[in-house]
Amino acid sequence: MGRSLELDLIGDTLHSAVAHTADTLVVSGDPGVGKTALVRQACARTDPATLVLVGEALPLASVNLPFLPLRTAFRDARLQEGFPRPVFGSGGQATNDSIAAIDNWLSVISRARPVVLVIDDLHWADEATLDTLRYLIAGPRDRPLSILATVRNGAVGGEHPLQRWLADVRSMPRVSWLPLRPLDYAATGAQLAQALGAEPHQSLISEVFSHTAGNPYLNRLMVSGLPADSRHLPPRLPPDLRAAVLRSWHSLSPQARELTEVMAVGGHPMRAEDLDELVQQPAARDEAPALLDEAAAAGITDRQPGGILWWFHHPLIAEVLEQRLEDGHRRRLHAAFAAHEARLLDRGSPADFETLAALAHHHDAAGNTADAFAWTLRAAAAATEAGGMGGEVRLLRRALELQGSLGHDPQEREALLKSLRAAAANAGAMEDELEVIEALIAETAAAHRPLELAELLVRDAELRFTTGREFLARARMQRAVELAGADVDSRQYALALAGLAAAELWNNEPRGAAHASEALAAARRPGNSRALSSALSANAMAAIATGDLARCRELSVTAVEAAAHTRDFWALFSAIMWQASATEAWDSQPYIDCLEAGRQTLAGLGAPHVYIATISGYMASSYMAIGRWKECGLALRVALGSDPGVMGDAGVRLTAARLALWQGRQHEAETHLARAEEISAQKSEFMNLPFDPVRAEVFLAAGNPGAAYEIAMRNANPERMGRNMNEWKLPLAARALADLIERAKGEGRPTEELLALADDLLRRFPSLPHEAFESELYTRQLEAFTLLYRAEIGRARSAPGNPEEWVVAADAFRDTSLCWEEAYACWRAVEALLVPSGTDRAKATEFLRRGLGLSRQLQALPLLTALQEIAAQARIATLGPVPGSPAGGSVQWPGLTVRERELLGHVVSGATYAQIARALDISEKTVSTHVSSMLRKTGTANRKELSRLVTGQANARAPGHGGP
Repeated sequence: MGRSLELDLIGDTLHSAVAHTADTLVVSGDPGVGKTALVRQACARTDPATLVLVGEALPLASVNLPFLPLRTAFRDARLQEGFPRPVFGSGGQATNDSIAAIDNWLSVISRARPVVLVIDDLHWADEATLDTLRYLIAGPRDRPLSILATVRNGAVGGEHPLQRWLADVRSMPRVSWLPLRPLDYAATGAQLAQALGAEPHQSLISEVFSHTAGNPYLNRLMVSGLPADSRHLPPRLPPDLRAAVLRSWHSLSPQARELTEVMAVGGHPMRAEDLDELVQQPAARDEAPALLDEAAAAGITDRQPGGILWWFHHPLIAEVLEQRLEDGHRRRLHAAFAAHEARLLDRGSPADFETLAALAHHHDAAGNTADAFAWTLRAAAAATEAGGMGGEVRLLRRALELQGSLGHDPQEREALLKSLRAAAANAGAMEDELEVIEALIAETAAAHRPLELAELLVRDAELRFTTGREFLARARMQRAVELAGADVDSRQYALALAGLAAAELWNNEPRGAAHASEALAAARRPGNSRALSSALSANAMAAIATGDLARCRELSVTAVEAAAHTRDFWALFSAIMWQASATEAWDSQPYIDCLEAGRQTLAGLGAPHVYIATISGYMASSYMAIGRWKECGLALRVALGSDPGVMGDAGVRLTAARLALWQGRQHEAETHLARAEEISAQKSEFMNLPFDPVRAEVFLAAGNPGAAYEIAMRNANPERMGRNMNEWKLPLAARALADLIERAKGEGRPTEELLALADDLLRRFPSLPHEAFESELYTRQLEAFTLLYRAEIGRARSAPGNPEEWVVAADAFRDTSLCWEEAYACWRAVEALLVPSGTDRAKATEFLRRGLGLSRQLQALPLLTALQEIAAQARIATLGPVPGSPAGGSVQWPGLTVRERELLGHVVSGATYAQIARALDISEKTVSTHVSSMLRKTGTANRKELSRLVTGQANARAPGHGGP
């Protein structure tokens, strides 16, 4: 997961042996980071002719057996006849003769076949093994021997022989280091999806990542046994995880164990002298520096930057240590820490957020409810000043719980709820804000405070929308208008009217435009920026519904300014989206550029990530549509960098499903779609998300055109506003019918009913449902989709002019930068041009090569496979210059096969093995074999040398370039 670059780096070391060059790589990292698994995976992908010898060092404290890792490596080797295993000597001692014998033996073996020697867990290796490895590394440069070693960070102290060995080897030639870091957030989510068998909730990914910091082993243990739909981790960590985390801790002295337990209860980095004050065993007092050094040598603690504070090497250690304490002892320690923190304040320490939050936590954990409540409120106020919005929400939620246990005070509860609502809004914690809003609605009397209740109802409808519960609830907006009608000059009345207008406009209700105009007039009376921005956005919607893009742009730009002035991020986000919609069709670069500017505005104002992530998700969808799949992937990573909220998450998953689907990752696409459907209570009803088109595409790719037809026809009739890919639906329905008819013909079944459905489809929908948007680009896009729709109907009918319909459709999509549809149309054009009699082979060849080029560029594996199969069956040559090759495909190195020349361009362009495999529809192991062969034929040690050689040859042949 997330290790393609590292796999390729290890692969380069392995290929050195194939190229008759000695090379060494040391892979280092924390326990559980995946060193062993990564090396084993790389070895599994290497040239099958390579002899891979794997030895493991073991922590045998009571046994001193020289060469143990080498003995295990050679013992399991499958050697050819005539190559006996080396003799390690007798007497249990390592000698110069035995080391030389091992070296000679490897030289003999490697003459017959390249050798890779893997030593796992080098930190446990004996000195004889270390000496032998140093001798081997210093051996002949042209020996086909690659050495891979894994070593654990912090496993041994400064006086251990390994430290000297590492220092010596680091300065030797042909030795590289690969520090392996934990997985990032996105890769952690991918690993959890694999472990759980389903796409995990973002809340679960966030909790796991905050605990494990991306350590793959701990990630797996953390979710072991959890149901796939879990949203949160259980209160206590799994036993296997606790045991794994504390394996090294148990080796510490009793005094060091006690000191680290005290530090764990403290919950933050501490000074050694503060720990001395808190330990309860006299024997451990005044010994903190030495005990912390002992814990550091075992990989338990680290000295923090600056050298004053100490904390645990991994955040899980603190949590596990605190959980293992007996309840009474834990409470006493928390009480001691509360007193200690109070003493620090008395001595003049700053009452900053961290100190106040620690005091609140320690009093709470010690059972001092009244003190905990008071300090929690102070900490929440400090969090506001420090900009810790998420911390403020958490603290105020806890304050509400504590206040409830101290006694019911309605006024104090209402004040806390309002504070929590404001904090949740500032943090973008929409689920928390909705929960508070609904509590306030339940406790607010309409008779006494109608305006306040109206504003709550408007926000409730907005939050129910953003959390996937209900699409712009008109009933709530209507009720808000009725309540706020008590004062038509209030901001609440303007807000309620704007919300009602938006809901009506989304549903094409005629009253929407009038209500929007009335809302704008009402908003200008109180001069409230929030109400003004909402009313302006509603009028922008009304303008775009009539095709008045200039008016929409004018209104939305003013709405952006008003919302930015008042820092209302919901209103600002909405205004940005309408501004982009008035700029150009959503599947275009100008639309993306407008969203990027809006995203920068939000980020500059310090908006919560949920808004930035949601805009990134929309950008990803647009990038996907125009074929910029790499940028799409980057935008998806930004969107999923933390929890993007329900609507953001659903939109991102639908885009990720489309990208995975078109690139041939069917299971991944289905998983993303399932996740999008799971987190959104409503699906097709959400008119701003393309649930139905994506569902239809997934069903088509899965070979279920019947289900795809039903889905595509759902809600296809209304010409609704929204960015939900309306133009895709009818072509997908027609495609599904054509697939059903082709299947029926192949199985010898009647097709009359299906043909009648195709005729009825065209009769009911002679043109495509479309938006009121009327830019030149959108008009051309609509024409392209109309051509696609007609071509699919022609395919269903086996119409004589169908080949030309596909040719025209492909050209139309090319002219609108919709690359995926262009590649698809090329495929259908080739099919139609060659079947039944291949009447236009020249044009078929042209579109075949065009489709292949697009498919490789897009890494659209299903289309690439289909086109390659057609090429093979029709015996059409497909080779030409490889896109991305620095030599333009013209390098003809002696001895390379046709496939190797094709693959060479991808290697030189820097593609990974996985990317090459997808582009050429071969396995990664086959790619590895071809690379090994090319290295051997060109006399290069790795892909970098091969690229330099090929690039140099290309430059030498270029006009005006000097050279031999």
